[in-house]
Amino acid sequence: MRRYTLKEGAKEAFQEVFLGVIVPLRRALGFKVLGAYWLSEREFLWFVAHENFEEAEKAYYEHPERKKVNPAQYIEAMETRFVEALPL
Repeated sequence: MRRYTLKEGAKEAFQEVFLGVIVPLRRALGFKVLGAYWLSEREFLWFVAHENFEEAEKAYYEHPERKKVNPAQYIEAMETRFVEALPL
């Protein structure tokens, strides 16, 4: 689970990078994007999963396409947590 507080006025630019680069690249590397939500104009929450998360996360950040963008420039604060799904 990742929750971001974006910098003032960064919503559109962040969303463009998220939908145009982050999501497609994550999926190409075998991640499952389980959901993404705007909680407010500056609060964004999303869930991403992978069977071998640590190894896949390393490959993601080392990928040339990921190195072309810097979503951190739009983020003021970030919270990351590993969560366990409740079987329904």
